[in-house]
Amino acid sequence: MTRKFIALATAATISLTAMAPAAFSMGLEFNMLTGAIYNELRTRGLPTDNIQDLTLGQMGTIKGIVDGDDSEGNKTRQIKALLER
Repeated sequence: MTRKFIALATAATISLTAMAPAAFSMGLEFNMLTGAIYNELRTRGLPTDNIQDLTLGQMGTIKGIVDGDDSEGNKTRQIKALLER
């Protein structure tokens, strides 16, 4: 029984240790995306008060709008409409 417990504990430690860099990387990428969205909203004169309430999907949509081919005015209108939902 003790050997089985040690084996399970070792396996859990190894798998958690292996996942830690991936979790750190995802957190870092999320923070970078949030910062980019924040800067974009400030540049366009849009409110940044509730940026923490945006879902990851909404942030992805905003990033897609910013990277799109529309005019800057149209991009700002689309982002503003998304924020007002």
